[in-house]
Parts: sequence; C-alpha cells; structure tokens
Amino acid sequence: MEFASPLSLLVKCLWGLARKPLGSIYSRKDNVDLLRKETEDLKAKSEDVKARVEREERGGGVQRTKQVEKWLDEVQEFVGGVDQLLGEVRERDQIKCLGRCLSRNCRSSYRLGKRVEQMLNEARELQTKEGKFGILTSPLPPPPVLEMPMDETVGLDIFLNKVWKWLLDEKQVRVIGLYGTGGVGKTTLMKRINEKLARANHGFEIVIWVVVSRQVNEDSIRDALRKRLHFQDESWNRWSPDERVHHLCHVLTQKKFVLFVDDVWQRLDLSNIGVPLPSVKNGSKVVFTTRLKHVCDQMGANKTLEVECLMPEEALKLFEKNVGKSLVDCHQEIRDLANDIAEECKGLPLALITVGQAMARKENSREWRHALTTLRNNPHKLSGMVEEVYHILEFSYNSLNDTTLQLCFLYCCLFPEHYPIRPDELIELWIGEGLLGDTDDVYSLRDKGEYVLGSLNTACLLENGHGFSEGQYVKMHDVIRDMATWIARDRGQKENKLLVIENEEDMSVEMISKRGEAEKVSLWGKRIRNIDRTLPRCSQLETLFVRETNVWLVPRGFFNSMMACLTFLNLSGNRNMQSFPEGICNLINLRYLNMSATGISKLPREIKNLTHLRWLLLDEIFKDNLVPTGAITSLPLNVFSKWTGTGSGQVKEDEMVEELGHMHHLADLSLAVCKSSSALNIFQSHNIQRCIRRARIIDSKDLTRIQISHSPTGSGTFSHLEELYLQRCYGLREMEITQGPGRAPNRSCFPSLFEVEISRCGLSNLSWLVHAPKLRKLTVQGCSSMENIIGHGFASEELAASGLFSRLELLSLSDLPNLTSICDQALSFPKGVSFRIAKCHGLRKLPLDSNSARETSFSVSGEAHWWAKFEWDDPCTKVTLLEKEKAFGDAIREMKEKAMWVATMQFRP
Repeated sequence: MEFASPLSLLVKCLWGLARKPLGSIYSRKDNVDLLRKETEDLKAKSEDVKARVEREERGGGVQRTKQVEKWLDEVQEFVGGVDQLLGEVRERDQIKCLGRCLSRNCRSSYRLGKRVEQMLNEARELQTKEGKFGILTSPLPPPPVLEMPMDETVGLDIFLNKVWKWLLDEKQVRVIGLYGTGGVGKTTLMKRINEKLARANHGFEIVIWVVVSRQVNEDSIRDALRKRLHFQDESWNRWSPDERVHHLCHVLTQKKFVLFVDDVWQRLDLSNIGVPLPSVKNGSKVVFTTRLKHVCDQMGANKTLEVECLMPEEALKLFEKNVGKSLVDCHQEIRDLANDIAEECKGLPLALITVGQAMARKENSREWRHALTTLRNNPHKLSGMVEEVYHILEFSYNSLNDTTLQLCFLYCCLFPEHYPIRPDELIELWIGEGLLGDTDDVYSLRDKGEYVLGSLNTACLLENGHGFSEGQYVKMHDVIRDMATWIARDRGQKENKLLVIENEEDMSVEMISKRGEAEKVSLWGKRIRNIDRTLPRCSQLETLFVRETNVWLVPRGFFNSMMACLTFLNLSGNRNMQSFPEGICNLINLRYLNMSATGISKLPREIKNLTHLRWLLLDEIFKDNLVPTGAITSLPLNVFSKWTGTGSGQVKEDEMVEELGHMHHLADLSLAVCKSSSALNIFQSHNIQRCIRRARIIDSKDLTRIQISHSPTGSGTFSHLEELYLQRCYGLREMEITQGPGRAPNRSCFPSLFEVEISRCGLSNLSWLVHAPKLRKLTVQGCSSMENIIGHGFASEELAASGLFSRLELLSLSDLPNLTSICDQALSFPKGVSFRIAKCHGLRKLPLDSNSARETSFSVSGEAHWWAKFEWDDPCTKVTLLEKEKAFGDAIREMKEKAMWVATMQFRP
C-alpha cells in the first residue's frame, strides 16, 4: 500500500498534465462548429451594415464613419484568417489515428485548438462592437464653394477684377461693400465672384451665401449658415439662440471663409448672428450688397464699390441680347429707335432686360416709336427710386395691356419678400379671387392662369427659380415688387390700401389707426403670434391672409367689421390654430376659405350660413369627422379639397363622399379616403367622376376590386382626373374598365390623367393605363403581385392608337419581385423619357425595338447586377443603342469591376 500510493500520485500527476491538451482536442470540434456559426453571423451583420452604409452614401451628402470603416476592415481581415484556420483544421482532421496524434502531433493539435478558441472570442468581440454603433454615416465636409447657375453677363468685368484683387491680394481688406441702384447688377456681380471662386485656387476653406432682406430675420440667416456648415438638426433644435451663436462662431473662427451677404438694408451685426469678424490673422472676408451707400459705413466696409450703370455700348448689347435678335438686320429706323430706347434706360440692367423683353417680336417701327415716347414722357412723375427705376418698370407693367394680367401681377405683392411662389398655388389664388373669371369653369381658368404666368415671365416681371424643397417656383425681384406695391397703393397715394406684414412689431398703434382704407392685408410668417389688435374698423377689407404664423387663436370679434366686405380668407399653415374661428360663419359674402394645414378638429354646422362660398380647402388636416354630416351640402361650392390627411379613417367619411356626389355645383374635387365604400363611390358616382381632379385611396383594407363602366357617350369618363394614388391597398387585386355598348377605342376613360402612383397594392398589372394617353409620370413600388405593367393580349396597332406612354416623362419601378415585363409590345416613347429600375430582378427587358431606340433619347437607371443580366429585345436594338453610346459596354464592365450599385445610361439619337 505504501508503494502503491506514490505510484498513484504519479499517475494522477501525469493525467493532470495530459488532460488539458486532450480536453482541447476533445472540445476543438465543438469550437470549430461554433466558430463557423459565429463567423457566418458576423459576415451577415457585416453585409447588412455595408448595405445600409452604401444606401445612405448613395443618397448623397454623407460618408461612413471611421469607426464603421475600421470595423468592416477588421471583419474582412478576420474572415480571411478564419478561412485559413479552418483549412488547417481540415488537414489535421485527415489524420485518423489517435495514437499518432498523441505521439507526434499532440502539441500541434493543442495549439490549433487554442487558436480556434482565440478566434471564437475575437468573433464574439467583433459582434459586440457592431452593436455599439450609434450612427453609421456622418455628413461629408461641405464643398468649399456652391456653384450658382447664371446667364452670361455684360459689363461687369471691371468691377469683378477690382473685387477679386481685394479678395485675394489685399491683406488689410476684410469687409467689402457693393452698393448701387436697385437692379443695377450687384447680386449678379457677387454671383460672378462666387463663380470665379469655384474655379480658382484661392485658399478659402468655405464660401457661404446668405440673403437678408429689408426686414432682417436673424434666425433665418443663422439657419442658412448652419445648413452650409452641416450642423445636425437634432443638435441645432436643442440649442438656445445664444448656444447657436456660440457654436457658429466657434466653427467659423477655425476656418478661412468668404461670406456673401445679399440685399442688406440696414446695419447687420454679424457677431449677433454668429459670424466672427474677419481679421488680417484669419484671412476671412465678408462681401455684401446694398442699395444704400451709408450702410457700407455702418457695416464697417474697408473697401466700397459703387456698381454703376452700363456704358452706352454695353447697354445696347444687353438690350439687344434681351430683344432676342440682332438689330443689325432690322430697318435703320428701328435700329435708331432701339439706340434711343436703350439710352432712355440709362444703362440700368434691370430696365434694359425688362424693356428688351417687352420689345421682343415687335416688328413695326410705330410700336418702337410709341415705346420711346412712353419712356420719354413719364420720368417727371418719379422721385428717388421712383425717378430712377419705376418709370421704366411701369412701362413694362403698362405694356401688358391687359387688366387681367396687371391685376394678377399686382396680386403677387401679397407674398412676403423673397418668397418662392409655387406656380400652381399662385394660379389657384388668382382663380379663387375671381381675377381670371367665374369659377364655374375652373379647368379652363387654370389654362388661362398658365397663359398669364407665361406672359408675366416673358415680360420679366416674375423670375423663375428652382429650389430643393420648393421645386419650381416664381418670385418677384425686389425692385419690381416695390414698384408693384407702389402701383397697388394708387401710385403711392393710399399707403394702407395694401398691407403686407411679416413682423408683429410692425403692427404699431399708429399703423393700426390708419387701416380703415385697407382692401388687401397679408399677415404672413412665424414672427406673427398675436393678432388681437391687428384689423379694427376694416370695413373695406376684401382679401385677408393670416398664413404660416404662430397664431393660436383668432380673438372673438376679430371679423366683426368685415362681415359684409370680406370675400377671400386664407388661414392655411397655422398649425397651432386648434379651433375653427367662430366669426367666419358670419362672413356672409365669403367666396373663398382655406383652412389647410391647421389644427382644427371639426367644421361647425354654421358653415352652411356661407351661402356664397365657392372654394373650401381642407388639406393636411389629420382629424376624424372633420366635415359633419349635412354641413356643406347646401353650399354652392365649385372647388372642394380634402387631398392630404385622412386621420385614422374619418368616422363619417363615406357619408361625406356620398354628399359630395350630390353637389352639382362642384367642378373641381380633390379627395383622399380610406374606406373601401368611399373609394368605390368615387369610381361609381357619375357626378364625382365628372368633377374629380385628384384622388388618393390609402390604407383601404377591404378594397379588393375597382370596376369602371366606360361608354362612348362619356358616361364613366373621368374627364378631369389628373392625379391618382393607390397606396397601401394590399387587398386590391383588380382594376377593370369595361367597355359599354358601341365600343369606341379612340375615346379614353382618363383623358387628363398625367400622374399615377401605385404603392403596396395587390394588383398584378396596370392594363387600364391604356385609357390614359396623357400620362407623364408613373410610379409603381412595393407591389409583390405585380407581374406586368401592361398585360398581354393587346395588338401593337391597338396600343399605338391608345397613345400609351406617348407623353411619358418618368417611369419609376421599384421593389417588384415578380415583375417580368413592362409591355410585351415595343412602344414609342417621347424624347427624354427616364426609366428608373430598382429591385425588379425578374425584369430583363424594356419595351424598345430598334426603331424606337433609334428615334428617341432616353435614360435608364438601374443597379449594376440588374444591368449585368439585362437582355436586348433583338440584336438590332442592342446594336442601335451601342452605336448611340459607344461607352455602354465599357461602362457595364466598369460597374462590375467596381461593384457599383446604380448607374444611369443616357441614349441619344
């Protein structure tokens, strides 16, 4: 027993030494399986993160964070290491003999097992890191200069060279003031400087452009600065005004910047806004424009430059450029008159452009002589700005020679300064005011409105523009707006006839006491919070805007003095306004009422007292039971709109739609509905079909089938329907148009339809679009059952006769997993059509043949892997397209090599 005890201890000791490696060998297989699983999970997470990052980067303006980029690289390196390790494990597993393993490879297997354990821990650690990402992308650093599109200029080179020298060469020049008469070209000169900065190596880190205006809005200026500097919305909204100033100043202090400030009317304290004063040390510059020379002194300008009118030769060149043809080819008398007219404009660019445009297409020398006589006879009526500018601009106003055009032009004064005006909104306001005629024929009035708008643009009295959030817009140049306001106030004789107030502080007691003569008043902007004492004794007031303010409540008695005179009331955009102002129902002559984008919960039944009401707009109101039963049936409405905002499904929505179907005065109807009964009523009521212009069916869970009976007589024809949206109607399987007796293939069911969006619906095709010959925009997304856009069974002649897609501008298809074709017949598309394809993996062709490909220009956007599997309908089509775009094949190969997600191909005849 004494001998056995030491032996037993020895055996236990040896077993203890061996147990650890044997345990590693024994557990290695389990760890290898775990490592494989963890690695696959890690790869999946990595692919998800990468996809999200790339999607956000494709949206523009952001880049992946350094943390995310490092993690993706670590995962990629780790996966490579795992692949190598698993290869070694497979080789080791081929050794079958345990004895040989223990005798010769035990130590090596032990090390291998330890590496498996180590990498398993590393995989888990990498997965843990992924869960700690707060954000995946961060904003890209802003580009040094944002380019601004501009036309060719005349006569600014001398001024440009002088300012450029001050910007780059003069160390002591920190603030530069550009002053001169309105319309002389100060803003244009500053744009030229901006353009040159975009193309030169100047050393500035960032160039910023802000617009002030006569009524300084420091918050708006700060907002423009923070957007240019890419401050996050969440942080900005959380900061107090003082904190915003601090952060702006902190960032700009560390940058060498150029700040362009346009249209300064009084001293602007840059430090209050958050802009550090430029110094010799930081090398930053501020350049501003103003009409008033003394503002240059108030702003502490080191250098000032008067932007002067053009010399005669330059003036004539600018005038001729805007007439639109060379005067050399004209009769000598017209050339002489043109010289005299250009001289009468006294070199003011705005006047030269305006009068030049007015004289475009004037072929008779008598017209030219009359223009010259008018210009020469009016100057004595003007003083100050009036003497310098208004007589020229008023000539352009008078040359409209149409009372309707003139009234529509003057109406634009009701918008705030620098306000981007949506053309469709402006036209509807003209119609609602009755400026274009009686609203019974609202559709022809819209056409007339487009003509008026075009005429005002042609006369250079309105400017076209395009903004990121506003889209296409028009606005009035400051000088023209001042002139128009002067005219609207009876050439300055009645200063209170028209009032536009953007600031509550402007509503002084003295001003209020003089408002008895007011006929049109516009209270517009977030700086208006209280209207308690705004409009006493306004017995002549016809038009009132209280729009986009922070007003919570319209005080009792506010409308008392307007009961018999007010015909137009626009309260839209006052989201804080929770209750319907009770005094409105006493406005016995009210013809137009817009309560859109307010917080009101319900119309009062007393609204039926408005027996002259023709327009009622209730868009963007998300309340149930907004329109009580019977409240509007007796009103002589021509236009009713509840286009956006459906609440959770209005309690009596179907009753409202039913009532609208019996209102025979209606000419223009816009509806957004949820209930299937409401939707079916829209498509089955002949009266609604007759007048509906926009229809949106959203979240209609029970809607499964829409049937429209269409006959040659016009019954069942949506003659005015322009926009149709079917959204989240998951049960909708069929939309069918049945042809009544006397089949008439040339008569369309949707003759005016130009925009259609189908989203998250159960439809398998959209063959009914053959009845929409004027369709310009078609968007289809998220429809898992969609197999064809246009179904089978149509002959090519029938499709050609229908005009299908003959006016299409955009076809956007996304997230349609079962879509296999757009149309099985080749179609004739208009020039410039765009195809946007995403997540339509079964779609391999476009409905183009060699003829249609040869005769039109178009663009196609799609993912790289979609392009890689794209099929041409016939060899000739491919050859034709490749002839158009020789680089097409190279571009596809490049996309494959770079794994690009989206590419657009442009094809031109």
